[in-house]
Amino acid sequence: MLRILLGRARTGKSARVLEEIRALGDSSQQILLVPEHASHVAEVDVCRACGVTASRHAEVLTFKLLASRVLTLTGGAAEVTLDNGGKLLLLQRVLVSLAPSLRVYRRPSQRAVFLESLLALIEELQAYAVAPEVLAEKAETVAGESGERLRDVALLYGAYLAKLHEGGRDARDRLEKLEENLATSGYADNKDIFLDGFSYFTGRERNILRILLKRAKCVTVTLLGDGSDSELFAEGLRVREQLYALARDAGVPCTEEVLRGGAPRDALGHVEKHFFGGNVRWDEPTEQLRLYEASTAYDEAERIAAEILRLVRCEGYRFRDITVTSRDMDAAEPVLRTVFARCGIPLYCARRSDILRRGVPALLLGALDAVSGGFEYEDVFRCLKTGLAGLSAEECDLLENYVIKWDIRGAMWTRDVPWTAHPEGYGVPWRTEHEEMLARVNAAREKVRAPLSHLYEGVRGMGDVEGKVTTLYNYLTEIALPEELQRQTETLWQRGETQRAEELAQLWNVLCGVLDQFVEMLGGTELDAEEFARLMRLVLTQYSVGTIPVSLDRVSLAEMTRNDRHAVRVLFLMGANDHVLPAVGGSGGILKDEDRAALEALDVRLAPYGMAQFRLELQNLYAALAQPTDRLYLSYPRFDNAGAELRPSFVVGRVQTLCPSVKVETEDADKAYRLTTESGALDYAGEHVGGEAWRYLEWRGGCAEALAAMRDASHYTRGRLSREAVHTLYGRSITLSASRMDKARSCHFAYFMQYGLRAKERTAAGFDAPQVGTFVHDVMEHTLRAASERGGLKALERPALHALVRQAIGAYIEKNLPDLDGKNARFRYLFRRLCESVYRIMDSAVEELSNSDFEPLAFELGFGADGQLPAVTIREAGEELRVVGKVDRVDGWLKDGKLYLRVVDYKTGAKRFDLAELRYGLGLQMLLYLFTLRDEGGKLFGGYPIEPAGVLYLPAREKLLNLPRNASEEEIERAMHKELQRSGMVLNDPAVLRAMEHSALEAPCYLPVRVKKNKDGETEISGSIATSAQLGKLGLYVEEQLRRMVRELASGNIDADPWARSEQDSACTYCEFAPACHFENGRGGDHIEYIRATGAEQLWEHVDRTIGEGGKRDG
Repeated sequence: MLRILLGRARTGKSARVLEEIRALGDSSQQILLVPEHASHVAEVDVCRACGVTASRHAEVLTFKLLASRVLTLTGGAAEVTLDNGGKLLLLQRVLVSLAPSLRVYRRPSQRAVFLESLLALIEELQAYAVAPEVLAEKAETVAGESGERLRDVALLYGAYLAKLHEGGRDARDRLEKLEENLATSGYADNKDIFLDGFSYFTGRERNILRILLKRAKCVTVTLLGDGSDSELFAEGLRVREQLYALARDAGVPCTEEVLRGGAPRDALGHVEKHFFGGNVRWDEPTEQLRLYEASTAYDEAERIAAEILRLVRCEGYRFRDITVTSRDMDAAEPVLRTVFARCGIPLYCARRSDILRRGVPALLLGALDAVSGGFEYEDVFRCLKTGLAGLSAEECDLLENYVIKWDIRGAMWTRDVPWTAHPEGYGVPWRTEHEEMLARVNAAREKVRAPLSHLYEGVRGMGDVEGKVTTLYNYLTEIALPEELQRQTETLWQRGETQRAEELAQLWNVLCGVLDQFVEMLGGTELDAEEFARLMRLVLTQYSVGTIPVSLDRVSLAEMTRNDRHAVRVLFLMGANDHVLPAVGGSGGILKDEDRAALEALDVRLAPYGMAQFRLELQNLYAALAQPTDRLYLSYPRFDNAGAELRPSFVVGRVQTLCPSVKVETEDADKAYRLTTESGALDYAGEHVGGEAWRYLEWRGGCAEALAAMRDASHYTRGRLSREAVHTLYGRSITLSASRMDKARSCHFAYFMQYGLRAKERTAAGFDAPQVGTFVHDVMEHTLRAASERGGLKALERPALHALVRQAIGAYIEKNLPDLDGKNARFRYLFRRLCESVYRIMDSAVEELSNSDFEPLAFELGFGADGQLPAVTIREAGEELRVVGKVDRVDGWLKDGKLYLRVVDYKTGAKRFDLAELRYGLGLQMLLYLFTLRDEGGKLFGGYPIEPAGVLYLPAREKLLNLPRNASEEEIERAMHKELQRSGMVLNDPAVLRAMEHSALEAPCYLPVRVKKNKDGETEISGSIATSAQLGKLGLYVEEQLRRMVRELASGNIDADPWARSEQDSACTYCEFAPACHFENGRGGDHIEYIRATGAEQLWEHVDRTIGEGGKRDG
């Protein structure tokens, strides 16, 4: 017998079913059949309705569970059944093999989304009992592109089913097996069967229903509808007619009862009755309906969380009385999980979780990609960073730093020899801590090397899938993955994160199932490592994990179309935006609407499409609106994550039409609803320091530490280091090198990060600017030193000079680049070009010195520890400053009993002597060395009184010349000479200038001076020059700048105060500490110090003001 219970929402259809099950009790056996997503709630409802007797006479099943029950009796339940992963794998192989025979899909996509759509279509065809032969026959009668597409699908469908049954495998769908075995099993004989919550039935399900009608005592089906021909319930009426036809085929009587709900008694009932009807108004004020407009999805979730807490705290609701739903749960779920966790709201999401977001698949795929792709950095560390590969986070970071530094890849990972390169890169002296660091790096590497090596040996090259799967399984056990998953699961249980613990506990079994599917479908197939890894990634997209609620008192979260439709007291329907609610219909997947229409015309009916699908969408919306009994909240954001404006759904306007008293509530600027939670209240208080919320939290107590931290933060200052912290970070005696001096003057925060906290940006050990500089300095120093031992540069012919350069380059390679031949071709090419440029630079230096009376007196002259001269020491503000460093070269000229010295610095970068920077306090080291030599160098250079002759930056790296292609040799020569011109400051003394460069007073080539004849025929000298008196004052100015540095560092200044010439040119432009700085000009001590163009006159005026007239010193 067939009974149909027809009724609108809220007419008690589900309650009627439960009551009948309770009333039947032990007098019969009952089965309640429900959709997959509703099984848990239905079980709870049956237990509540029937009490302790429920397990004796009633059970809740889905069609799949019914199949399991039947196959347990008839056999076949224990057979290996392909899951979606195995099916997708099989379909992919079928698609590849048939591609040449296809028309529309001759070049098929290998992306998971296409294969999933194709598999869904095949399963739809199976669900509606459409055989491949039938589809192929019908496709022949369809013309055009639709016919070709249907013929391709029929061919793929048939080949897929044939593959499923290869080797005697019974790979039929479970529902197909259920249809064949249900009658003989006797499982449904004489039972009362109830079906509740279905919107429609597939062809296979209808065939099963036909058998149930014949074997069961009574079959009762609930349907949504009111007996009228309303378009809203058109799908329900269509299903009713199908059920009548099934009853006639089965030869059983059929009865129908329409449940009436009566006139609406409240605003929610009014909306249920008239939402898809006329404009009948509910004019009474109501609190049952609320409309929220939020700025963003996050604000919307916060508003919902605040209202849930208010309902629970103030109105007696339990969390289990509340459901949150959305039509786009992919967007809503992550935001809700974050906000609800922060607010302490227990949440149960009735959706399975994609395992690709978990660490285990990342470990697996990372390892496979690593061994199949040459152990690239990204693949290896995607595996190692999961925390499941046997490394601690600290070991992983240490190993990653080294791998990035030395570009470790390929066989360098698996070779059974330790790594030996310096952990800090090229040219860094070895110390004990570096050797200890390298030992820790090799220990960490060894933990992962052996398992990865074994995986590499078993997976690489062509090989059968079963062997590769076995190797992969052995890798997972070798790294003790099952034990690690068990440990993490127990940790999550102890922390109370029960849902995450249950989901994690499922992963090992899921993974083993994936490997079983590979062996089942492709065991003897030959694949290379790359294809094996690609297929593994494809298959893993099909797996998910899920749990039942770990406690009853939780807010339910469900996608609107998968909502169980049981009445709830409170429903929040979020994301009510246009084109989201209701959802815009898609194209129907692989088959287009016209393809489905063509099949329907040939009496082949598949799932609803087009308008039928849209009617189901509206029916789901109707069911959601009718679900709450106490309160309904509709909400929507005004802007998406990209800031684009969104429109509300028509649902919002329709509710306002039916209930004019319900207004859209917008959030105020303060978002005061956040006060509902302590975390939100603290956020609010932090934005209104000293305000009402702040005072309340102070009075209530319990968050004094948080309030104190926010009060400090409200001042937006970086604070200052205490004297003790200064000493701890910088030492009792502050030591500055040239680079430290410039960093301290460039930005105090950057100095603090680099030399206080010793933070470092992770960089590869490339031969870039610092290494190039070290190389050029090293080669020039050794060449010039060797030349001086042979009588000086002037005494050497070019071949002899080049021989010395080659010797210096060879010594550098032997010491710092012993593996040069093993470097890649690009590195070797660039290094070879760098070596060639050194020859030309040395030629230029020889040419300059051959036209000069100044002779090199010292190379790499050191100040400080192990140097020829003591460190420059300054005492200020109770602190001691020591400046250490090296002068690349000191040249001297002895004249009239005085030794004129100039300091030469080799510059491989774009650094030039700049008056504006000098005024600001940058680039002082060269002048400091010069003035220190004036005061301390006499004993080093024969006891002669020393006169400062200047400082020069010598270009030590060739530049690319920006010249037209047809430039003449003379133009090229002039451009090269221009690039080789020194920058710096020299003594304005004609005799000294001529001694520096013989042609200085006629046509200077190297010195930073300009000469011209005035109208009286006298030579005028300009450029970067200074008198002896000016140089003397400049020495005092440099000393004052150093004292200023001491005061600022000693005071604990860590403000972000970068220099800037413009917005595009500042100390921040390439600062590696920008991610930690968050500089905001004008906030607290953060400010920009602008370097403005400075002429010589402005510089000397500034120097005079700084040192005072009393500081004049005659040099």
